[in-house]
Amino acid sequence: MGNSFETITVLQYRLKAAQEELAAFQSGEKYIRMEKQHLTQVRALERRIAKLEAAVAKEHSHAITIRNQWFEIFEQLQKECDRMVAEAVKKADMMEKRAIRAEKQRDIALEKVTSQRRELCKVKTELDDEKQKVQKLTAQINRNYENSSIPSSKSIARKKISNSREKTGRKPGGQPGHRGHCRKKLTPTREIYLPAPEEVLHDPDFKKTSKTITKQKIDISVEVHVTEYHADVYYNSKTGERIHAPFPQGVIDDVNYGGNLRAFLFLLNNDCCTSIDKSRRFLSDLTDGKINISKGMINNLCRSFAQKTESQRKEIFCDMLLSPVMHTDCTNARVNGESSYVFVCAVPDGGVLYFARGKKGHDGIKGTVVEDYQGTLVHDHDVTFYKYGTGHQECLAHVLRYLKDSMDNEKDRTWNRQMHSL
Repeated sequence: MGNSFETITVLQYRLKAAQEELAAFQSGEKYIRMEKQHLTQVRALERRIAKLEAAVAKEHSHAITIRNQWFEIFEQLQKECDRMVAEAVKKADMMEKRAIRAEKQRDIALEKVTSQRRELCKVKTELDDEKQKVQKLTAQINRNYENSSIPSSKSIARKKISNSREKTGRKPGGQPGHRGHCRKKLTPTREIYLPAPEEVLHDPDFKKTSKTITKQKIDISVEVHVTEYHADVYYNSKTGERIHAPFPQGVIDDVNYGGNLRAFLFLLNNDCCTSIDKSRRFLSDLTDGKINISKGMINNLCRSFAQKTESQRKEIFCDMLLSPVMHTDCTNARVNGESSYVFVCAVPDGGVLYFARGKKGHDGIKGTVVEDYQGTLVHDHDVTFYKYGTGHQECLAHVLRYLKDSMDNEKDRTWNRQMHSL
């Protein structure tokens, strides 16, 4: 009830207001007021528009002024920018040209460096090759009979073989405080008793003691002993046969030389390595020219010795085949001015055999102990010897020579000294 009353009241007021407004419109007053109000608003709006137009014109003029100023500034900036761009382009062109020129120079320099490196590498390689050649030639020049297998006879201007013993600074001979090595006395072949001095004979105060001083004088003499055999010849008148007593063994020719003389000449010619001429001259001088042996006779002594020792050599040959270790080598020789070779075979117990050959290699080994040997061969690493035997060892004398060669020509290495000491 309350709400409806209020609603009715509101509606009544609104209806009354509407009736009054309708009456105003009907009377025309409302139109007059509205027109006046409208005119007032129009004039106010016109004045406002005029002000706004003036402000707009002013702002437009100001904008034109600012725009003109901006155009001027922009033109200046554009000119400055164009100038800077032109300078930058010019500088860029210059830099590009410089870069191209620098690249060309760099490429040329790289080519030069590459070429120089190649030349340097080539020069280093050649230098290393030359150094190796120089080292090799120096080593070849420095090689002699002391540090290689070159025989001393082939060394040019060879020096004297030095003694490997270190000097002690002491004088040669007996040293103080050491027991002396006296000369040994021999069995006398002749005794001479010296008489008493004259002063002893005439002075009765001297009495003979039991002490006797003996001194020996040892000397040698060469005597020619000639034994001449006589044998009567007997003739059989019935058969015509002639007969005489047999001569001793070895007495065949009218003049025969004994075994001592033959052995002396054989050892002098072979063991002492004197020539046939010197051997016969030496014997002639010893005998005051009584014995003058021919060269042919001395030359035949080797053949005679070989024939008489054939059985002994065969026995030594067989013993060598059973030895577990054997040393062998081949050396040069000259026979009637032509090259020949001597093969040497030796075993630790002292057996030694020499084989004369006209060739080296396998042809020279034929007939020697090496051909059928089945033990360890010790040699100078000649490739021929590796075809024989069951084991091989290089002669340490050659190894020491090679190590000495390395020590003399390769001083930057240390293993060679260590190996040499070992």
